[in-house]
Amino acid sequence: MAAKKLDPKSKYAALDTDGDGVVSDVEMAMGDAEFKMKERSVRLENEDKMADTQRIMAWVAMSVTIIAVIILLTPIVAIDRVATASGFLNTFIVAQLGVVVGFMGSTALSKTKLK
Repeated sequence: MAAKKLDPKSKYAALDTDGDGVVSDVEMAMGDAEFKMKERSVRLENEDKMADTQRIMAWVAMSVTIIAVIILLTPIVAIDRVATASGFLNTFIVAQLGVVVGFMGSTALSKTKLK
């Protein structure tokens, strides 16, 4: 096959490892592999950051739910106020637990996909 001559300003010009001004098939294949590895590395880093963010969200949701229940069970809050806010509190607690369950489910699903 014929060698590929590229514009010096091309992003592929950096693939010319022997400096002859021509990018051979071997050099092109090595460069393509490097680009794919960089793309994969960036994708894995982004997935890792997303998983960390989801984990923090789940911990905050679980903590807030536990703290809300503990506060409701203390004498700080009067019984009549708990009865008044029970609709809101039920929805709040179910929503927060939905975040936790969603995180746990997505984690379990992703682990089964890896196997």
